[in-house]
Amino acid sequence: MTTPFDDPQAEQAWMFLQTLSDDGDLDEGFALLSDDFTYWSNGLGRTLTKAELREITAGARDTMVLHFDLLRCINEGETVVVEAQADGANSAGERYDSPVAFIFDMRDGLITSLREYCDTRLFEKVFGAIPR
Repeated sequence: MTTPFDDPQAEQAWMFLQTLSDDGDLDEGFALLSDDFTYWSNGLGRTLTKAELREITAGARDTMVLHFDLLRCINEGETVVVEAQADGANSAGERYDSPVAFIFDMRDGLITSLREYCDTRLFEKVFGAIPR
């Protein structure tokens, strides 16, 4: 098992996830992404561009707080897989506590894509409908 501190790519993936939390620096996080970066989530069911993900992330900070605790990290070649425990709450205080998996693809020192797998029913219950 790799920790985010054993490999530069794993560290970069973990740093990006940390910037998505409510007190993370979005400018710092989005600087880790390639210009052609794409994001896909099983809850969203479609692919977002870097700009679309940033807009959704910035807007979501008004209604939710979310943090990630590392469970494990696997790094092979240009791919990093992070399993984390997401913990958060919406503005009404409803809790979101669930495992989540992230698959990062890297190229030339930048994150080129991210795929997220989460408990979509719990996410929608706590944070509302996922924007389509």
